[in-house]
Amino acid sequence: MLWLCIQLPTLPLEARNPTPTKGEQSGALAVVEQQRIVARNRPAAECGVAVGLSSATACARTSSLPLLQRDRTQEQQQLAQVAQWGCRPACLLLDLSGCLKTRGGLRALLDQVQQALEQMNLNGSMGLGHNPSAARLLSQLPTHRRWLAHTHSAPSPQQWQQWIDSAPSKLLDCDHRTITQLYACGIRRVRQLRTMPLSELNSRFGRSFVEHLTRLNGSRHYSAYGDHPPARCHSVLYLRTPLENREQLPFPASRLLRAVCESLQRHLCSPRAPLAPQRLLTLTRLQLTKAAPAHPVRTLRLVCSQPEPLARETEALLDKGGQALLDKLKARLGHQALSTIALKDGGLPERAWQRAGIPPLPGSCAQKRPPPPPCHPPRPNWLLPRPSPLVHRGHKLFYRGELHLLQGPERIDGNWWQHGHHGRNYYMAKGENGGLYWVFQDLTSRVWFLQGIFS
Repeated sequence: MLWLCIQLPTLPLEARNPTPTKGEQSGALAVVEQQRIVARNRPAAECGVAVGLSSATACARTSSLPLLQRDRTQEQQQLAQVAQWGCRPACLLLDLSGCLKTRGGLRALLDQVQQALEQMNLNGSMGLGHNPSAARLLSQLPTHRRWLAHTHSAPSPQQWQQWIDSAPSKLLDCDHRTITQLYACGIRRVRQLRTMPLSELNSRFGRSFVEHLTRLNGSRHYSAYGDHPPARCHSVLYLRTPLENREQLPFPASRLLRAVCESLQRHLCSPRAPLAPQRLLTLTRLQLTKAAPAHPVRTLRLVCSQPEPLARETEALLDKGGQALLDKLKARLGHQALSTIALKDGGLPERAWQRAGIPPLPGSCAQKRPPPPPCHPPRPNWLLPRPSPLVHRGHKLFYRGELHLLQGPERIDGNWWQHGHHGRNYYMAKGENGGLYWVFQDLTSRVWFLQGIFS
């Protein structure tokens, strides 16, 4: 097994105040919870502000120190976004055992993780271990992090054990009371605990502490995680400077689109059809032209609530211009403005069709196989809303000149069981200009009508 732990020590600060971009200056800043400093940036640390200080003491060490109240909701959203990238909801422990080959090896995978953290403006440190407990401990060890920044392969079991033994006991995953007891007993390094009998450790520090040590050393089985990819993909962006108008929205929206596209590509879509954020950004721009924010925009959130896997036929259509045109029209005019034609039971041609919504793409799991087309002579693509009377003079038909019957008759008797039904004889006719027309004669009134025009 090979586990990667991602530590986010400054997450409270990054959730409340995103990392400044290149060239942007940032002054001292800290986040407080219950009047205690829980995170601070580098300028604040250089002024002597440390985690754990009271807010009054921190403000006394620097004359102008903005204090932000901790927002755990935003932190959970940031965690969910990182976990979504790693396919581990609400957890930053990643099992790398099954993805090293598909990601190009350990070095390539670690670089991808680091790049993803930088794109999300998060300051993270990583640790690699043979189990989750070891990965979490080593992620806090500077010597291990320096080794991890350059390695191309996993370490040997002996090297792992050396790192764990040399780690300070204060880095163990246990409460503050236990850490205080360890230091009171003179236990400064993890190696000192290996020489003590488990029964003595159990009596001094409790059963949960002993179980943590056995998992850390690999002598106790670590239960497998049962997490699954999230049912929906989402991305959140907190803006340092509020946006005042809609013309400023497309640039930050492009970051959200890239994040969601990468998540969909990883969890839900086939790798044969990469999703293009630029195409989605074009549609997003059209939607944003309708937006008129009443207040400055401080947060952007993009949610894909009902993702579906792509079928092979659908993948082939992603790059075709026809589908891109439909998407643009929907974004500009709305879904209700586009429709197609569907058949219905109407007897007569003008009653045998209806408007319908744009159907799902071919290959979509939501689409059923269409029924086979009926067997009948050719039909025109353009049907008139209602039949138009033709001029009938001297056994000749006229519509923009004289019409000549080419094919027919074809009998259509609509609603023959009802009183006043209409029997018709249909013909294909050719005009003087070469156009083809679909005409019929009403068998009751003997009047001729134009029904449709062939393309």
